[in-house]
Amino acid sequence: MSDSAYILVAEVVKKLVAIAPTHCQLFVTELAEAVQNLTSSAMAELRVFSEAMKALLSTTSTDGATILRVLQALSSLVTSLTDHGDSVTPAALSEVWQINSALEPLWHELSCCISKIESYSESTSEFFSPSRSSSSQPSGAMPPLPAGSQNILPYIESFFVVCEKLHPSQPGVSHDLNIPVISDVENASTSESQQKVSGPAVKVDEKNMAFVRFSEKHRKLLNAFIRQNPGLLEKSFSLMLKVPRFIDFDNKRAHFRSKIKHQHDHHHSPLRISVRRAYVLEDSYNQLRMRPTQDLKGRLTVHFQGEEGIDAGGLTREWYQLLSRVIFDKGALLFTTVGNESTFQPNPNSVYQTEHLSYFKIVGRVVGKALFDGQLLDVHFTRSFYKHILGVKVTYHDIEAIDPDYFKNLKWMLEASAFL
Repeated sequence: MSDSAYILVAEVVKKLVAIAPTHCQLFVTELAEAVQNLTSSAMAELRVFSEAMKALLSTTSTDGATILRVLQALSSLVTSLTDHGDSVTPAALSEVWQINSALEPLWHELSCCISKIESYSESTSEFFSPSRSSSSQPSGAMPPLPAGSQNILPYIESFFVVCEKLHPSQPGVSHDLNIPVISDVENASTSESQQKVSGPAVKVDEKNMAFVRFSEKHRKLLNAFIRQNPGLLEKSFSLMLKVPRFIDFDNKRAHFRSKIKHQHDHHHSPLRISVRRAYVLEDSYNQLRMRPTQDLKGRLTVHFQGEEGIDAGGLTREWYQLLSRVIFDKGALLFTTVGNESTFQPNPNSVYQTEHLSYFKIVGRVVGKALFDGQLLDVHFTRSFYKHILGVKVTYHDIEAIDPDYFKNLKWMLEASAFL
């Protein structure tokens, strides 16, 4: 059957169970048995792929797609019942959790197959897709996927379905994977020797750890799939967004831009401002500070008073450049440079600037608008300031980027005190 046919069948099953919940056990049992019956042939198929990479070229995976469809139907059924507060019988839940044990050998075989593909990709370019040149790849990224690699994608998607929706949990608790979103800023440290998450320790169960280990081990291949099809992050690979450190920067950027593009697709009224060059900050402040948030999503059109010209994009870019120079000029008292004079953070003396907090709010709006419009602002903030924006805890390691000597002295004192 086609994908659309499977989706329709899954919807019919959900409606039948909603009408007669007593039949839940029957559907769960049938779907669970279908998964277990497919496991052996799926493992054999993955072994073929592992033993002969050329099999990826000449074979079309059927077992992987079938297992994925069945698991999606099962997860959709269980999620629908729990979301609507319907009781799922212990026997039905027990069968769902037994699937996890039955699939463990399959995930092991999948990991071995992926390792072979990764090794093969790094050692030869004979079957590489020519769609991307190596110069466009980020540092440390896996080369383009070998032809036929799409055969193992349904297996990876199946693994993510199990991790996200069908992992064991206590009765009455939502079955979504309980991994809080961990930002890269929070996870990273300015000191390479102290690369630890600055937030509280995350407790994860065995199935969560399986997802983390799998994503960490096969990060290169997963990112290669995302690079080839960015839409995966919105669908079957969405679980990776909860631990973004596994996603390469270029894929994060593409995902961010796709989100922004979706916002642009909605109709917003044009945003028109008229400013004087000599007072670009003051005029922009007065015209933007009272604007509703939704107005800022409109297409920006800038007019410089006393000048002729129609803004076809050039005047807007010039406005961003002029405004950013004034905002980050030391005379404005809003920001100050630190470290190597190339990064900025709020100026402690900004209090002497009239309505400085309102001006900081406008700066936030300008930076947000620049990101939304894809405009370049040639400024960089300190890591600690980014952490404040994100609400992430600041640690003493963040001082290193601001005052390296002070950080070294502070670190020496902390290490020396450990021996007292």
